[in-house]
Parts: sequence; C-alpha cells; structure tokens
Amino acid sequence: MSKTTRYAAVLAKIGAEKSKLLSEAKIKSLAESKNLAAFAAQLRDTSYQTQIAKVPMPLTSRNLERAFKENLIESYVKMIKNSPDTASSFLSIYVLQFEVENLKFLIKATNAGLTTEEKMGVIYFSAEDFLKRRAMFEEAAKVSTLKQMQNQVKSSLYASALSRGIQTYEENCLTSVLDILLDKVFYDSLYDGYEKLPRSEKSHVYFYAALENDSFTLLTVLRGKTLNYDTNWLRAAVPPKNFNLASEAVDAMLMAPDFESALKVASETHYGKFFTKAPTPEETLAAAEKAFRKGVFTHAKVATIGEIFNIGAPLAFMMLKEAEVRNLVAASAGVEGGVGTEYILSQMLL
Repeated sequence: MSKTTRYAAVLAKIGAEKSKLLSEAKIKSLAESKNLAAFAAQLRDTSYQTQIAKVPMPLTSRNLERAFKENLIESYVKMIKNSPDTASSFLSIYVLQFEVENLKFLIKATNAGLTTEEKMGVIYFSAEDFLKRRAMFEEAAKVSTLKQMQNQVKSSLYASALSRGIQTYEENCLTSVLDILLDKVFYDSLYDGYEKLPRSEKSHVYFYAALENDSFTLLTVLRGKTLNYDTNWLRAAVPPKNFNLASEAVDAMLMAPDFESALKVASETHYGKFFTKAPTPEETLAAAEKAFRKGVFTHAKVATIGEIFNIGAPLAFMMLKEAEVRNLVAASAGVEGGVGTEYILSQMLL
C-alpha cells in the first residue's frame, strides 16, 4: 500500500477537524467575556459544545478546563485511529500525558483524603479507555494511602517512578518530586517512540520530540536549582537521552552551584534563544516555558501546510489543537479571576 493511500484517511480527518479550530478573533472575543457564563455561551456553536453541556453549575474555570481537555483527548484519538499503524503507535504516546495527569491527581487526592467518588469524578477515563487501563485506575482510586496506590500500579510503566518518588516524598513531604518523576516517564516514552520510527518518518517529528524532551530536561534542572534539589536526585529525574543537548552541558548544569550558573550554561546551548533573563528565576523559567511552547506552535502552523502523507500531518494538527486548549484554559482562568483582557491575551499562543 502506498504512503498516499495509508495517510488518506487521516488527511481527510485533519481537513474536517481543522475547520473546527477557533479563529484568532474568536479566541480574543472569549478573552473579553464579562464572566464564565458569557464565556461558555460563546462556545455553544463550536466543537466544544458537547463537553461544555456536561459541565456542572456553577461554572468554574477548573471544570471548563476538564471539558477542554476531554475534547483534546477526543481529537487525539481521532488522529491516532485514522493514522497508519506505525504513525499511530508514536502518536498514542501523547495520550500518556493525560494518564500522567490522572496519576498526579490521584497522588494529591489520596494524600488529601478525598473520597473514591471525588477521585473518580476527575480522572480522564476517556484516556484510560483508549489506553485500556481503566480498571487499574478505578482500583487505584479506591485506596487510602500512597503505598496502596503504588501497589495498584506496580505492573505499569510508572512503577519505578512511583517507588522512587514515594520514597523521596516520605523524606521531604513534597509531591512535586513525584510530579517530575511521572513526567519523566512520558518523555522517556517519547524518546523511545521516536527511536522506533522508520527513518523516513523521524525527520517529520524530530523538531517536536527534540523540543519537548530537551526543554523538559532544561527546565527541570533549572527549577531544581531554585529549590535546592539534591544533584544526584536531579540527575536521576531527567531523561538519560536528549536530542540537541550535549551530555556535557547537562552535567555542567547539574553540577552548577546555583540557578544563575546553571542558567548561563543553558543559555550557551542549542536552546539559548529561548532564555531571557527576567527579574526573578520564576519569571525567567515561565518566559522560557512559554517560548518553548511558542516554538512548537509556530512550527506546527507551518507544518500543517507543508506536511502531507507522513506522520507530520496528524502530529502538527495535534499540536495546534493542544495550543488552542491551552488558550482556552488561560482565557477561562483569566475571566474567572477578573484580570484584564490584555493580560489574558499575553498568556496565549496566537
């Protein structure tokens, strides 16, 4: 079967789904909403209407965020199911991000003593249905301690991360260390998935995989420096393999005595252009994170025009859809918080 034939179904699906993406004018109009009711009303004639209709009253930005992400999962699954097998295996890795979110929530909810019903109500079960791991998460939601939760997922790809993370958590009571280790599972999977792709497909996903993987390493080490994380722990918390980051540069950042020294090393890497010094480390990292996302968004906008009959086509659409959802999340939170339209727009990718 020719590549043209194998990608015909997903290209047709991309065409249909792209027509549903919100225009920049619509996004700006949403940012100008007076309240969340007006915000939601503007989405009634969009692809989000099914999920919005299920949001309980009173409206909150957190519940709307859940609706947006459920819609994103649905879009991902459409791309995956209509792509040829080789491409769908790689694209499926992106659904792991929602599974990681599920685990992060369960950790915090279990730690806070939430009920099973409360936990069940927030898990993205659409992701687990696709990954065929719903039963595991239903059982994990029923337990009352982190150790019991760890036992429920002991046969999953997260077993090692949870084991190490819970040990660290018991020493310092920071769930953020568990978040980092779980995120690492996704980025390790992304790298491994890239390596398994045929050479002809690798070039079409390299930019995305490299930027996602390498930015996680850079930002994790830099954040670790602001929080005085142990160097050996940080070394184990970042991916062992990177794309455009030399191991020497990563080692230099890890061994740097403070944030400023590590930032200097990061600024001299392939990704130096993404870092702009701000008044505080937190502002510097927030700006860099946004710059990395902007890089993916800009690349995807161009790729949706130029990529045809290869994995780059569905992946570019998925990145555009993800950016749209991020914009909606920022807008709903801003409207709920009553901040100005200009500030809301400054947080978006447009």
